[in-house]
Amino acid sequence: MNLHTDMKTIAVYQAMSPEQLAALIRADWRRIEPGQGGEHFFFLKLEQRYAEMIARQRELVIHGAGYVVRLILPSKILNGYDLETVAYKEHLEYRVPVCELEEINRHIVGEISMVSAFVEQHSFSIPAGKRPLAGLIG
Repeated sequence: MNLHTDMKTIAVYQAMSPEQLAALIRADWRRIEPGQGGEHFFFLKLEQRYAEMIARQRELVIHGAGYVVRLILPSKILNGYDLETVAYKEHLEYRVPVCELEEINRHIVGEISMVSAFVEQHSFSIPAGKRPLAGLIG
């Protein structure tokens, strides 16, 4: 299934652990690293709210903090990947093999941006174009 063949770029969202966020910061907000769990796939979500749900229900519980970042990618890069849903239309995500993550990183348009942070009992939305405060990073 592919929904975005006529767009030149598309925003996708990814929930991250504190370790993944630290790697992103070290990479100057330009590349994404896989998690440490040995996953075989990287799931880029179409909806920010779905990525936020994953950040709250998985990353926050396991790591004490969860973050959501937005990547802008050329739609032609994503056309080669399956677009699947876990349950509902709002849960659409691209299933990218981890071994192909480097190809995704090469095509990121601009910088990756943080859009949400969930730390312990607090959550924050980051205004577009703004850097998160160092205190939110954990």
